[in-house]
Amino acid sequence: MIIEKIVPVNSGTYVKWKEYFIHIGEKIDSLGLIQLFTIWTLTVSGIVTSMDFQNRYVYWEWNGWMIGLFKLIVASFLFLSYLRPKKLWLIGTKTLSVREIILHLMIASLLFIFGYLDFTFFQSEKDSLLKELYLSNVIFSLSYYMMAFFSCLIVFQFTLVLDKEKGVWNNYEWENKPLYFSLSIISMFISIMVSISFEDPVASTASAVAIPYSIIALIWPNHVRHLQRARFYPIFTFAMFFCVLAPWFIIPLALLFFFIRTVNYFRFGIVYPSFGVDFLEEENV
Repeated sequence: MIIEKIVPVNSGTYVKWKEYFIHIGEKIDSLGLIQLFTIWTLTVSGIVTSMDFQNRYVYWEWNGWMIGLFKLIVASFLFLSYLRPKKLWLIGTKTLSVREIILHLMIASLLFIFGYLDFTFFQSEKDSLLKELYLSNVIFSLSYYMMAFFSCLIVFQFTLVLDKEKGVWNNYEWENKPLYFSLSIISMFISIMVSISFEDPVASTASAVAIPYSIIALIWPNHVRHLQRARFYPIFTFAMFFCVLAPWFIIPLALLFFFIRTVNYFRFGIVYPSFGVDFLEEENV
C-alpha cells in the first residue's frame, strides 16, 4: 500500500495521526462497515442478473449506474439502521446457529430480489409473457446464487482474531472443519451446475473460480492463510465478475476498500482488508 511508503509505522506523522484513526476505526467497527462488501455484492448480484435477462450480450454497461448506486445506498441504510443494530447480520463475528444461517439466507434473498427488480422494465412496452418470464427468472437465479452465498457463509463459521501486537490473524478453533468446508464445496458445486443449466455465464464462471479456495482449505493442513483465502477471495471473485457487466460497482467498492485499509493501517500497523495472507511457519491448531 502506498501509504506504507509515505508514512512508515512509528514515524512522527504516523504517531501523530494514530489516535485520530483509532477513534474512526472504533466507529467503523461499531457500524460494521466491512460487512457492506457482502451486502453490496448480494444487491449487485440481482442487478446484473436482471441486466443479463434483458440483454444476453450486455458488457461493461454504465447505463443504470444512478439506479444501481441508489439501491446500494438503500441497502446500506437498511443494514446500518436495522440489520446491524438488531444483530440480524452477524457473519464473521460468531459461529452461527442453524436458525441464524437460515435468517441470513432469507436476508440475502431479499437483497438479491431488491437488486433484481427493475420497474422500468415493467413500464416498457414489453410482451406480457416476457414480463412473466422476467419474474419467474428471479426464482431460478436466486436458487444458485443462494447456494453460492451459503458456500461463502459457511466458511465464516471460523472466526478470525487479530493479534494486535504481532499484526497477524489467528483462528483458534478448527472443530467441524471437514463438515464446514465439505458443505462449502458441495453448495458451490451445485451453484456451478445449476447456473450452467440456466446459461448464466457470470454465476457459473465466478463459482468455478471461487470453489478451489474451500477445496485447498479442506485438504491442506490447518493454517490461517487458507482460511483467509477461503473467506475473502470468493466474495472478491463474484464482485469483480459483476463489475464486468456493471463497471460502476468498482467505484464504491474501491472507496470502501481503501478507506478501511487506511484506517486499519494507522490503527494496527497492518494492511487490512488485503489480498495478502499470513505466512507464519507454525500451524494454527
